[in-house]
Amino acid sequence: MTAWLERYRAPLLTALAGAAALGLVFFILREREGPPPLELQVGSASSSGSEMMVHVTGAVAAPGVYVVQEGDRVVDAVEAAGGPAPDADLVALNLARRVHDEDQVVVPRVGEKPAVSQVASASTSDALIDINTASAADLDSLPGIGEVYSQRIVDSRDADGPFESTEDLVARRLIPRATYDKIKNLITVSP
Repeated sequence: MTAWLERYRAPLLTALAGAAALGLVFFILREREGPPPLELQVGSASSSGSEMMVHVTGAVAAPGVYVVQEGDRVVDAVEAAGGPAPDADLVALNLARRVHDEDQVVVPRVGEKPAVSQVASASTSDALIDINTASAADLDSLPGIGEVYSQRIVDSRDADGPFESTEDLVARRLIPRATYDKIKNLITVSP
């Protein structure tokens, strides 16, 4: 057997090297067709906080609902809305306060009577807005009520007298029923 190994040593080593090379090529091709490798991004800025929605209204460039990150502050929400309007009264706001999901940030105008709460959380705000005494800006802070609806309410109150119930907003055709359903638990009428 030793003579046989000596005689066929070179062809056997060549065959073994070829088989090893063929196995390596097969392994590489099989790995190439598999799923892409998993990539982890540790400490990525996008994964640092979850997204929240806040309603920014009042004296800002573009009132509306904006996506902010967990941990953002009132100043970040105001900037998301295009920044303060030229007549914004930023001194009346706590710009350092953290915002929470579903908060409403109301930026008052200079000389305007501040709303009960300039940052009202849907879960913590117990103050109701009296539609018989509220300013247009206070009404504008309600979800679904913009400058047009708030001015309609104030004009109707001045022209037709005080509201007897909150339902008068729909009865007088000032706002649609769907909008009323959004705000009915946030408003009241004075006796």
